[in-house]
Amino acid sequence: MIYAAILAAGLGVRMHRQDLPKPFLDLGSKPVIIHTLEQFYVNKHVEHIIVVTADTWRTYAEDLISRYGTLGKKVTVIHGGESKTESIKRAVEYIGEKYGACAEDILVTHDAIRPFVTQRMIDENIDAALRYGAVSTVMTTNDTIVVSTDGIKMREVPRKLQMFAEQTPQTFSLEKLNEVFAQAEKENVKLGEETAIARLFLRFGHEIRLVRGEYSNMKIINPYDLEVANALLVEREK
Repeated sequence: MIYAAILAAGLGVRMHRQDLPKPFLDLGSKPVIIHTLEQFYVNKHVEHIIVVTADTWRTYAEDLISRYGTLGKKVTVIHGGESKTESIKRAVEYIGEKYGACAEDILVTHDAIRPFVTQRMIDENIDAALRYGAVSTVMTTNDTIVVSTDGIKMREVPRKLQMFAEQTPQTFSLEKLNEVFAQAEKENVKLGEETAIARLFLRFGHEIRLVRGEYSNMKIINPYDLEVANALLVEREK
């Protein structure tokens, strides 16, 4: 089965809003998360969507999803963890407890605050994950990336062609996810402090394939991003 986990547990401190987390802010006429979910509703491969929210916003998310409808897709809302990695683990645990898992099961994970994900990206993630077990969506960077260990002095300037900006979706076989989380537990890795699940995969010797993203597949983090996203939405709807 193909599952999708839409990660919406962040509270959005950088948006400077105390009343609503970022995924629930309006983008055009609908909340950001609804735009994102709609891309997974229409995908012919995704069978069950799990929305991961902060526990205090779980009922709000359920009501919002019900209000806009799901186009017939099965959607479940669960509460997440302290980090994105821990939230993904909660989704994996939910699937295991509710349905069990087999070698062919795939979990597509995606940031709720990336509403411009495309069908091409979702499909290519699923295809690559079925073949290789782990995949991440990335884009080349327009800027030169520099490395500094202290934030004061430049230490290294990696070659630009080797630098990519990570986006989502990130997609994994449930079998590999369970292996990685079991290894993390064995090594006492604190998942609440680990923000990048790809780092765990590489740490434990797993290969991650790359899928090309889009510059428009932006992450809405601050008020400026929301303005840009609204402008992009208007342009797309013309």
